[in-house]
Amino acid sequence: MDLNQLKSFLTIARERNLTRAADKLHLSQSALSTQLKQLEGELGVSLFRRTARGMELSEYGSELLGLAEEVLDAARRLRRRAMELHQGVGESLNIGLNAAPAFLRVGAINRRLSLLHSDLNVIYHTSETLRTGELLRQGRLDLAFFYGNTTDADIRHVLLSWVRICVVIPRSLAPDGAGLLWENLAALPWIWVANDSPLYAALLDKLERLRLQPNQTVTAADEFIVRELVRDGQGVAVMREDEARPLAAQGEAVIWDQGWMTLPLSLAWLEKNDAKKKIRAARDAIRHIWQSEAENGETTPIHL
Repeated sequence: MDLNQLKSFLTIARERNLTRAADKLHLSQSALSTQLKQLEGELGVSLFRRTARGMELSEYGSELLGLAEEVLDAARRLRRRAMELHQGVGESLNIGLNAAPAFLRVGAINRRLSLLHSDLNVIYHTSETLRTGELLRQGRLDLAFFYGNTTDADIRHVLLSWVRICVVIPRSLAPDGAGLLWENLAALPWIWVANDSPLYAALLDKLERLRLQPNQTVTAADEFIVRELVRDGQGVAVMREDEARPLAAQGEAVIWDQGWMTLPLSLAWLEKNDAKKKIRAARDAIRHIWQSEAENGETTPIHL
């Protein structure tokens, strides 16, 4: 079975449009159609239905999609491990970062791993809280930082710290923030990330209980863009305290007194990998760094 055909199958399923899928894969539409027909011929089933809205998965396609993803993920892991063996590299450890490396103490964590487990080849990836489970199950990550907790039976996690978040207002929009009510705040221009972003979900929950809708004027992809837009005075945002304090100290923004909230920062891994040496090593190193900083008063202390 040709892996390129499986890749084409997944891309069409995601894009739901043959033309867009062909563009993504840098193929002509006819070449992509040929790959799909060859795959359907080999499997003996039709994978898609053509509709007015585009390409929709058939019943068979829906059932086979997950298996195709698993095959491609396994192939990626095989190539990666073979390259490591060829280069004489130790076992890989993939860690997902859902926030800035400095905030997550990546420097200190990596120093400890290098000192105690020099045989590990540690690879850091950017990841999103909402995709934590997906990336762990696909084998793309071994451990991942994420905001919140999880009730998924196949995932284990440990709480590292409680993160203080706050509402930050550019001084150009509210010189001191005093006297602002939630109604006033919602009417100001907002820099938004996504309703399902953990930081913004906490705020949205509060606003919905007050029957208010934020005035979303711009959407940003990550915290670095949010910080720059706040610094430029373009809107109100939700930030971690460690991001907001420098802006307030520099006189570029104010932290709204009524906008304080907390979020749990956790570390996750697959339950089936709990006993693996590399998982235990990384988990212990990360917990040690966060516990040490809590004892030194640098983070919100918790019992690990």
